[in-house]
Amino acid sequence: MMNFHIHSTWSDGLYTPEIIVREAIKKKMEKIGFADHYQTTKVSSISKKYLKMYLEDIKALRKKYGEIEIYAGIEVDFSPRTNIDELPDFEDFDFVLFEYVQDSLWDGYPLWMLLDLRKRIKPPVILAHNDLSRNFGATDIEAFLRVLEADNIGIELNTNLNYTKLGEFYYRLATPIFERVEEYNIPISIGSDMHENLELLDDVEDALSFIQEMHLEKNLKLFLKEVGERYER
Repeated sequence: MMNFHIHSTWSDGLYTPEIIVREAIKKKMEKIGFADHYQTTKVSSISKKYLKMYLEDIKALRKKYGEIEIYAGIEVDFSPRTNIDELPDFEDFDFVLFEYVQDSLWDGYPLWMLLDLRKRIKPPVILAHNDLSRNFGATDIEAFLRVLEADNIGIELNTNLNYTKLGEFYYRLATPIFERVEEYNIPISIGSDMHENLELLDDVEDALSFIQEMHLEKNLKLFLKEVGERYER
């Protein structure tokens, strides 16, 4: 079991990273990824000057708890709430989540702005909990997927109930898009956006089922390979 979207007390989460790691071990999870919020006015978040301390905290837990893989990620609010012009390159991170890309309901910046940024961001980049059917449903699906592949931008399957409509997860509402994803080298990650409920730590079963239904195992492996290579540096 794995979860690459977890928030801790470094931003707006309820639990410290160590408490989360211990709970993940109890649940016999194999991989977890912290993705605390980067400097945004939306919620409590990590300022640029504390990024190094955040990384050091996570990497210290890697050494202490060798029975589980612990990844260091960050989540960027891709909107005017974040100073996008001064984003770091996140060189030492394992992955970067971008939320609200092309999401007008949250004042999200368009995808083309992320493509410009992507050139200087080193780790894997993932569209977090994106309502693809609403934000990109009117675009040419093939053109959209070609752009993601060319710029190596992945898609997250998020199982948090905040990202549902009438009980359906955003990714299931975007099934026509995901039916084509297996034809492309687009990384797929999974996460539950856990903040306050430790029971959600391993609550990703539906995302794993969706990967099997859509034959996206290769895409998940692509994401795991990319973050794994950074993890082993």
